[in-house]
Amino acid sequence: MIEIFFNEPIDAAYVYDRLQKRLKNQSRPYFLRKHKMNTILITFPQNTEELIKSILVPTLVQFILLQKEDKWIQSILHTSFFYEEVEQQQIIPIAQSLLRGTRRSVPNQKKIRKSKQLITNAIIQYVKDGISFSFDSFITFRLKEYNKQLAYVCEIAIDEYKLENEYQNLIENLRQQVLKSDSLIPNVHIVYDGKFSVYDHLLLPISKELLKEYGKGVKNREYIDNELIVPLAAIAPKIIHLYTATVDLALIVTLQNIFQERVHIHTLQDFTQEKSK
Repeated sequence: MIEIFFNEPIDAAYVYDRLQKRLKNQSRPYFLRKHKMNTILITFPQNTEELIKSILVPTLVQFILLQKEDKWIQSILHTSFFYEEVEQQQIIPIAQSLLRGTRRSVPNQKKIRKSKQLITNAIIQYVKDGISFSFDSFITFRLKEYNKQLAYVCEIAIDEYKLENEYQNLIENLRQQVLKSDSLIPNVHIVYDGKFSVYDHLLLPISKELLKEYGKGVKNREYIDNELIVPLAAIAPKIIHLYTATVDLALIVTLQNIFQERVHIHTLQDFTQEKSK
């Protein structure tokens, strides 16, 4: 028999309910009940080790990932970094994207191990038939590597959060600058075919040297592209005709964020037709 004690009755109820659902279609014998409000008792008379791995371990892992992980991240952000709830709610999704491996632009992403694997290994090494333990004590003393990783991920997530805030502030500053500026060239044509080429309203090419000259008058040039975005902010065209086969490029997204409805998307073939007129 395995006995698991939880500090909170709601945690015991969650795990008990999930175990019931997993065991519902189980043909092999088992015994499961809640003792008082905080304790779960479970017995597998046959194939004990196999059923622990296939039934109990996944249930506990799911419980931690779905019910506890966000709360622990929130606690770390509050106690270690003093962030209040509003900012916590913005940082937690970044931390989760790091843990899930979906934020590939972060340099240290490869150092982050999968939470599910860390938790699974810790539970398998600890939970055996005949054991009686406090789940909260298990979290404290047996999930040290996982807890250490959560703290590490929080640090990276905070850095990403700060960078995103700086980026958004910079975008807003450039947007306001464009709105307040007179257009030096009314319409600009930009072709992206692996590299960016810029043309004026007469479809005459604008050299990189000239673009740099335009860009020198722009404030807040930190952390932004100085070869395309900054010069365009200085030119402040009323319309930007963008000819491209993709709009997923980061630079194009930034361009759209700053100039918004001024950006008109066209195909590369459209530019060939435009030049032939």
